[in-house]
Amino acid sequence: MSRMHARTNAVGLFALIAAASAAQAQSGPLVRTRQGWLQGLTTGSVEQFRGVPYATAPLGDLRWRAPLPAQPYSGVRQAASFGAPCFVGRATPGLPPPSEDCLYVNIYRPAGRTERSRLPVLVYIHGGGFGGGTSSTIDGIPLASTQDMLVVTLNYRLGAFGWMALDALDAETRNGSSSGNTGFLDMLAALRWVHENIEAFGGDEHNVTIAGGSAGGIAVCALMTAPLHERLFHHAIIESGECTTTSAFIISHRAALLQGAQIAAKAGCTDAASFTSCLRAAPAATILTAATGVGLIGANVGGHLMPQHPIQAFLSGGFEEIPTVVGAVHDEQRSAPLATTGFPATIQGYQTYLNNAFGALAPLVAAQYPPAAFADPEYAAGAAASDSGIPSGIGVCPMLIEQGNALKKVTRTFAFEMSDPNGGALFGSFPPGFEVGSQHGAHNNFVYAQLAPTRTAGEQQMAARMLRYWGTFVRTGRPEGAPALHGRSPSVLRFAPDGDAVIPFEAMSAEHRCGFWAQVGY
Repeated sequence: MSRMHARTNAVGLFALIAAASAAQAQSGPLVRTRQGWLQGLTTGSVEQFRGVPYATAPLGDLRWRAPLPAQPYSGVRQAASFGAPCFVGRATPGLPPPSEDCLYVNIYRPAGRTERSRLPVLVYIHGGGFGGGTSSTIDGIPLASTQDMLVVTLNYRLGAFGWMALDALDAETRNGSSSGNTGFLDMLAALRWVHENIEAFGGDEHNVTIAGGSAGGIAVCALMTAPLHERLFHHAIIESGECTTTSAFIISHRAALLQGAQIAAKAGCTDAASFTSCLRAAPAATILTAATGVGLIGANVGGHLMPQHPIQAFLSGGFEEIPTVVGAVHDEQRSAPLATTGFPATIQGYQTYLNNAFGALAPLVAAQYPPAAFADPEYAAGAAASDSGIPSGIGVCPMLIEQGNALKKVTRTFAFEMSDPNGGALFGSFPPGFEVGSQHGAHNNFVYAQLAPTRTAGEQQMAARMLRYWGTFVRTGRPEGAPALHGRSPSVLRFAPDGDAVIPFEAMSAEHRCGFWAQVGY
């Protein structure tokens, strides 16, 4: 190295140190990542670093390609504001407009920790059917502040931008690993960024748990069973995510290719030989419009990254053993029949819902869920939907019982269910007197959000127990005091405001009539 070059490097280093010192003098915690300095903000007892790029923005010719590493920062990058959600057709209040420039993580850590702290790390993958949601609506403060751990939330490309399949797109990826599952490649890139950088925030890259709800739970299944050649995580939590063959969010590669061709045609790209170049030149709004009406765009089975369906990998033991928590909420689809039944419901409305949802099986379902056994016919219909997962697979039987049975045979597995009559009260508006129960995603209110002041004392105590369950599992791979599925007496821990209960696995299955649903093919 020449003296001039060495002097230039030294000057640049001193400038960076000076910039960091000036930033520290202003406010906010400072961390130096491999890309450069970040300055976050402090909220109470938690420090946050928001909108941190983990990859290069996938714009222009990078649309649908595997993400490239993040670019170095210039000076001190401010990390006090959330980045843009990934491109969808609607905005999220309080956040920047959706954009294709969206590959960001948010990091939450207890205040005062340093790179020597070596805290356990939870990486959370948001839900939204692979076509919506954003990491910035997931709050890592409760877990970070009460469980002395780091929480990382990540964005990944959504809808057609993250999951569209075309032969030409498969060919662009090493070993055909994308197969339209570009969103999974984003998640892997985020996990690699965490592995390389989390020590600077005080985290332990050798103690990382991945967790996700709904579509995020499906992503956890996929990452657990992907034939990776690197150890990027060590524990897993599947929260109300269905990875079985009845899931509407996992399709065949052939079906995904047909979707991709339909999107291309609707976008005005009519030459199969130039689908990708034509689509990359199209405005994002054109792609979004073209993807409307082609069905759910989500994960698909095929290629190197997802060579077989996750449940098949679980059943065969075809994955590295990973301590796992699998869970659901008691009333996954309690309000789904409301549009048909109304509330209070009539027997006619109840029967109409069963006919629409279950067809010729409606009489069998009615025998299992007689309206007289419930406080209202709508609750009977809601129980049938919640237990079975009809029509999309969001049900207790596939998400907890079927997956729990598969997992407990091949890895250390724990299971939970949340049952709170008012658990999902913050989601949507409901008719007067309607008891919403614990609907799909209701557990987020107690683990990944600041607890609303209207919650009862029992709910507050339940939230504390749930946070401790998550925290001890992330720290040790064993939830404190929780029963196991893999032991001689497999049991599920049911969280409830009036006190938790240990329910034998078979009793849980019987309560949700899972044997019946298996007999009729669901």
